[in-house]
Amino acid sequence: MARREVLPGQKYRQTDSSSVWEVLGLTTDREGIAHARLVRVGDPTAAKMISVAALKDPRLYKPAPD
Repeated sequence: MARREVLPGQKYRQTDSSSVWEVLGLTTDREGIAHARLVRVGDPTAAKMISVAALKDPRLYKPAPD
């Protein structure tokens, strides 16, 4: 099964939490690893950056309904 592309505006839920995070943007580090900038839905002061690979890992995050 093909994994879908990560794009700004998409929302994801952590599998071990009820927190929903929205992708603000994407960047690539010096080693060529893609990362997503996320903000927590309902609390834009809570922000984090994680690798796109981690965001696509179904053990860590699931797509959240819009």
